[in-house]
Amino acid sequence: MKVLMLNAPPMKTMGVVGFMYPPLGILYLASYARENLAGLEIKAIDGYQEAFDKLPDMITDFKPDVVGVSFTTQAATGAYEIIRRVKHALPGTLIVSGGPHATLLPSEVLDKSLTDIVVIGEGEETFLDILNAFKEKRAIENIAGTVLKPNGTIRFNPVRPLIKDLDTIPFPARDLLDMRRYPGYHYKKRKIDTSLISGRGCPFDCVFCSNPVWKNQKPWYRLRSPQNIADEIEHLMKDFGIYEFYDETDEFNGNLNWAKAVCDELIKRNLDISWKAQMRADNVDDELAHKMVQAGCWLGFFGVESGNDRTLEGIGKKLSVADIKRSLRTLKQAKMKTFALLMAFNVWEEDNQLCFETKQDTMNTLNFAKEMVRENIVDLISWSLTTPFPGSKLYDIALKYELIPEDRIGRWELWDPSSNFVMDLPGITYQDWVDIQTKGKKLQARLLIKSGTFNINSIGLYAKKGLSLIKNIIGLSNKNA
Repeated sequence: MKVLMLNAPPMKTMGVVGFMYPPLGILYLASYARENLAGLEIKAIDGYQEAFDKLPDMITDFKPDVVGVSFTTQAATGAYEIIRRVKHALPGTLIVSGGPHATLLPSEVLDKSLTDIVVIGEGEETFLDILNAFKEKRAIENIAGTVLKPNGTIRFNPVRPLIKDLDTIPFPARDLLDMRRYPGYHYKKRKIDTSLISGRGCPFDCVFCSNPVWKNQKPWYRLRSPQNIADEIEHLMKDFGIYEFYDETDEFNGNLNWAKAVCDELIKRNLDISWKAQMRADNVDDELAHKMVQAGCWLGFFGVESGNDRTLEGIGKKLSVADIKRSLRTLKQAKMKTFALLMAFNVWEEDNQLCFETKQDTMNTLNFAKEMVRENIVDLISWSLTTPFPGSKLYDIALKYELIPEDRIGRWELWDPSSNFVMDLPGITYQDWVDIQTKGKKLQARLLIKSGTFNINSIGLYAKKGLSLIKNIIGLSNKNA
């Protein structure tokens, strides 16, 4: 049986960073299927690495029996078009859609594409069941964790329980893609780096966050064993010659004792590695900071979001500006570099009233970033526009208060927080958000150059982001003409 896994790309690519690392989602599905089902001929295509119009032919030339398509909200429009073309060319091929957007809006996926079956949430066990049923010519209508549209009526099957022991999942099948095509993150110490995921989900519930694949049921936060994580790192060192890693887990320090145990395991193995991790901007103590640095971690990414305490409370961060400064200072004292993730124009609801940051509030965040740079507790920043992704409380708020113009609804390629502001907020003009976006990107660029971590392999991405910013400014000039 021939199976093709596709990481579908968006139709609009300005500002998109998906090409930096291999798509671990489809590679986990591929490794799980390959280990548990004999006789598979399996291929993976990363749509972010290929010309959009060539993708349908690349898929149909393989003549797959089953195509698994994973996509984010940004990529939904592109995924629908690719599925349509493939299904018309190969009507007997089973099309399985999954990933964040399909999990959130399965009815839309079935209505707007020629998908045969949608996988909801964590996909390894569900996709394997679909492959087994297809191979054995059994019906697929009753598989847990799926949604179908038999006879024109949407049918939701029972929810599939999450995998309890993440160590039972084999490492992603990175051999199915050319790892040399991925430049890695902009910031690095080694020549190449790659990503890994040490846990799934997040224990917190911020207003803007959408994490549907691993958070559509409890437990929200599951962790691999320190030994299993270290084993994967050794595998990447031995088989791919990679010595730097970016842990894409939402909250490396969501469980303080576990995070320390991971560091202890890496220290015990005396691995010559460098790594980066996404972290919560509190739940840090001196012991963790020093263990992380000793284990090779040199950069932490922190969801600061805003420099306004009222905003932090409103969006559910459950921390304060003082908490953020204290944690970042602790890490800097241990000689770790820090990266603040910041958002412009945060939105929330309070006592059934719409609340959002004004232009001045957002300037306060930018000034807070500059203050942290002056105090030497922040080295780098990112600057994005608050975006109401489906599955988040923010999306529900945006719909309730009609913040998303009708001409943007369903045009998922516009859901790009690096270059587009999807919402219309009362009193916030197009000029306001372009002005704010430009100021933030200038600070981001200045800190990048100052840091000395510029990654020459990502010049293409920087050029795209620059062009996106210029395009917005030109659009503003045209509007004001």
